Amino acid sequence: MLGFSHRFCLCGLPGKIKTSARRGGIWRELRLPTLIIIAGVLLIAGCTQSRGFRVIRQTVGFIRTNCYLLYDMNSGEAALIDAGGRIDTLESCIDENNLKLKYIFITHCHPDHVCGLPELKVKYPDARVCFSKLDFEDTRLYSQWMTALKPEEIAEIKENPEALELMNFDYGRNGPPDIYVEHNQIYKIGNLEIKAIFSPGHSSGSMCYYAGNALFSGDVLFYRTVGRTDLQGMSWEKIVESVRRLYSLLPDNTVVYPGHDQFTDIGSEKKYNKKVAIDGAKRP
Repeated sequence: MLGFSHRFCLCGLPGKIKTSARRGGIWRELRLPTLIIIAGVLLIAGCTQSRGFRVIRQTVGFIRTNCYLLYDMNSGEAALIDAGGRIDTLESCIDENNLKLKYIFITHCHPDHVCGLPELKVKYPDARVCFSKLDFEDTRLYSQWMTALKPEEIAEIKENPEALELMNFDYGRNGPPDIYVEHNQIYKIGNLEIKAIFSPGHSSGSMCYYAGNALFSGDVLFYRTVGRTDLQGMSWEKIVESVRRLYSLLPDNTVVYPGHDQFTDIGSEKKYNKKVAIDGAKRP
């Protein structure tokens, strides 16, 4: 998660607690002439077009969770990655471009990545919801946050109505997925293949999704750091193994779209990641 104080931050990124967020998130920035180049790919403040597919990001919720729309420009078939709240702009993009939403991929089942799923399942009943069995089984742990977190973290949550509502999310509203995602499974939207990469550490069943030159890393790999690993179901040793697997499997020019914060790429993370570089790993 992003948006709580440094003491309480499920994703592992520091930040101060916020009581509100701009409606529409990062989408409004798309109207600004902001150009970014990562690994040779031109990014327009949250939007990428490459190799016949397009990625659009909307950042939602007071915790600022990145949610993504991925679609094949020839077939119009699409997938969503994570549902961290109301993604009205991504929904508008689907509707206005007559896209066929085929999948909703979840990187992990922490509440800031799935709290918007019930509404999406109603609006897009034909879209298949996909996440790992391990993370589905661990939702019972996520519901017991008052016994899992540190006292100071619990106190912070109770002081913030939005945080309390999020942490009390009713996982029964989501139920099991349509597809239990497993390592190396391949899904297709049009001619674009989406490969699932099992990446435990931040959660026991975290999945990353690789398509074209894009990696959707959830809360496993961030810009210059990695996800939190100090709660039940998390593991520092496993996240190091997972990140190094990504380093070894993927080309350096792979653009990384994380669950929070800014884009990055595999090549620069190998060299400059403060937690897990290619030649060493520092404990948090």
